[in-house]
Formats: sequence, C-alpha cells, structure tokens
Amino acid sequence: MKQIIENSLIAGTLFILIVLPFIILGRKLKKKREAGMLNKLNEAARGYGLKLTRYVAINNNLIGWDRENAALLFALDEERPEYIKLDGVGRCYTLKKMNGRAVRSISLELQDRNGRLINSIPFYRQFTDSEMTLKKALKYAAEWELIVAADIKERGNKLVNLQRA
Repeated sequence: MKQIIENSLIAGTLFILIVLPFIILGRKLKKKREAGMLNKLNEAARGYGLKLTRYVAINNNLIGWDRENAALLFALDEERPEYIKLDGVGRCYTLKKMNGRAVRSISLELQDRNGRLINSIPFYRQFTDSEMTLKKALKYAAEWELIVAADIKERGNKLVNLQRA
C-alpha cells in the first residue's frame, strides 16, 4: 500500500514538472497572440476613424463593434481586419452548416435589404478550429446576431421617425 502511494506521488510530481509548463506556455502564447490581434484591430479601427465599444476573440478570430458609427471590424487569423458598415445591412442571422451529424461551420450572415449576402463572419470552421470551442462559437454568434439585429432595428426606427417628421 505504501509503495502505491509513493508511486502515485512520483507520477504526480513528474506530471507537474513535465506537462504543466507546456500548458502554461501554451496559454501565455495564446494571450500574446490575442493581444497582438487586438492591437492590429485597434490600429485598423483608428485608421477608419472608429472607436470599438465591444470586441471578442474566438478561434484565432477577432470581431469588434463601433456603436456610434454602426460598423464592424473583423480579423480572421492573422489577416488584415475587414471593415463592414452596417448602414447597408437589412438582415442578420446565424448560419450553422452541418456535415452529416458534425457541425461544418457557424457564421454570422449579413444581408442587404434585397436579401443579397454582403458578408459572412465565421465563428467556427471544422478542421480549422477546435471542436472544444463549438459551444462558445454558437454563444458568440447568437450574441453578435442580437447586437447587429438591434442596430438594424434602431436604424429602422430612426428612418421611420425621420420620414414622419
């Protein structure tokens, strides 16, 4: 019995000494990469004259929103951030594509008032993103859908009020 306890302590110590540093290093690298992407997104926002009021990082993607100017900025992986003016957006919805029983992708689809696709913002891509982040991707896609839909509704109400005046 005493030997089992000793072996367990040795195995636990070896685990802590060998595996834990890799876990810590991986998390630090992820935070550093996210900070670099956020800096890039903020630089792009300044270039467009925007002030991001909300942003989120998921699966090496970053999306930011400027409420005053009704605009979105999003960056995929290490690409240059893309600017989307929400004035032309008439509809927004979350699209979940399936590959059999597996989720192939989750994206936020932005359409103009005529139903044409303006842009598609991916939150999850099968084989590219970790399946562990699937629930988080669904949650964030739904949150951003509500944000954009509320902005569309708010702009629609302002337009109706201007027409009545």
